[in-house]
Amino acid sequence: MQSRFEKEANRSHDPDTSNHAPTAVILAAGRGRRLWPVGESLPKCMIRILGKPLIEWVLEAVLPHCRKAVIVVGYKNELVTDYFSKKPYASQLEFVEQAEQKGTAHALLQAKERVRGPFFTVNGDSFAEPRFYSEFTQQMQRQPGQWFGMAKNMEDARPFGLIHQKDGRIVSFEEKPKQPQGGLVALGNYYLPDAFFSYLENVPLSARGEYELTDALNAFCSEHALTAHAFDGFRSEVTYFWDHLDLNIHALENLMEEKNEGTIEPGAVLEGKLFLGKGSVIKAGSRIEGPAYIGEDCLIGPNAFIRRGSVIENHCHVGTCEIKNSVVMNGANVPHFSYIGDSVLCEDVNLGAGTMIANLRFDNGPIRVHFKEGSVDSGRRKLGAAIGSGTKIGVNCSINCGTLIGHDCKVFPGTKITHNLDNNTTFKGD
Repeated sequence: MQSRFEKEANRSHDPDTSNHAPTAVILAAGRGRRLWPVGESLPKCMIRILGKPLIEWVLEAVLPHCRKAVIVVGYKNELVTDYFSKKPYASQLEFVEQAEQKGTAHALLQAKERVRGPFFTVNGDSFAEPRFYSEFTQQMQRQPGQWFGMAKNMEDARPFGLIHQKDGRIVSFEEKPKQPQGGLVALGNYYLPDAFFSYLENVPLSARGEYELTDALNAFCSEHALTAHAFDGFRSEVTYFWDHLDLNIHALENLMEEKNEGTIEPGAVLEGKLFLGKGSVIKAGSRIEGPAYIGEDCLIGPNAFIRRGSVIENHCHVGTCEIKNSVVMNGANVPHFSYIGDSVLCEDVNLGAGTMIANLRFDNGPIRVHFKEGSVDSGRRKLGAAIGSGTKIGVNCSINCGTLIGHDCKVFPGTKITHNLDNNTTFKGD
């Protein structure tokens, strides 16, 4: 039986509707350097929410409303193309590569030869509630040929592109304003004519060495009417690993369907909403406080405590441990007597018995996270660690809050990890 989405996607092939539908151009070439180590083994668009890549959430929302989707790929592009080659809607997808990441204008320009007529742009590494895409596509259908961009009111526009308007029209975009100010910010979703590509071709190199989409938009709106459509619902970028946690929480609470396709032994206690995948077993003595997501072929317990906001993907083992508001990716194991809070464990991570991840400072202050480019205030009172794929942590280790550990690291038993570890590090303690 076809799902509602598959039926809608199939209808978009109908020549009565698809010939006049716009093309979707999805920008999905980003690496996500500030997501390290979560973004090390995956391109940013393939970061998963409830086990489904970000770009798949986007495609399922927009494909029923477009003629085709042109996807601009880059970092580890084979992971994107291989994954979607098996989807029932693969014939609606075309891929172009941005071999070098030279900015958003350069990325969009790669799609020029694949677009004829009006098109709309979507960021493949952002996440929004379904209503966002409904409003976006309905606005296009109501006013074909009237160009616009989606926007959102923000109290602090500094991390975004601030929109300046006059008489209902956009007059300019200010990229990442330096002074604190609120207002409408651009969300990267635009409905535009194919003539816009000529503006992309004339964008100069910016001071930071990239070709900026905002420069092309500024030139375009000086000659054409471009308006902003404000959205008041949930939409977020995935910039840091704690954004990944927030998106999973939103999806757990608002988008996840309750389902049980596994086995729950007598003596296990369930409270709240739970998704349990095929072949997974929750053993006696375990307690699940939803909303929580457990994928396929997982072993939970005995005596595991899975708290609100936890996402455990496929082929994982969680034993007599406590996990709270964390993401445990495919093949990761937390088998014995550990605490994991507000953290991300990437694929095939293994924590030895008694490993603890701290998620709270003694002074209850916000937790800063250190990157090679500098430190960032997470703004969070509780935040654990992010551990890269394939890393093995020995028994009785303690990991400080806000710590980043790279992929394929080996941490000796009994050590304290109070600073970041680069990829492929063997750490025996300070």
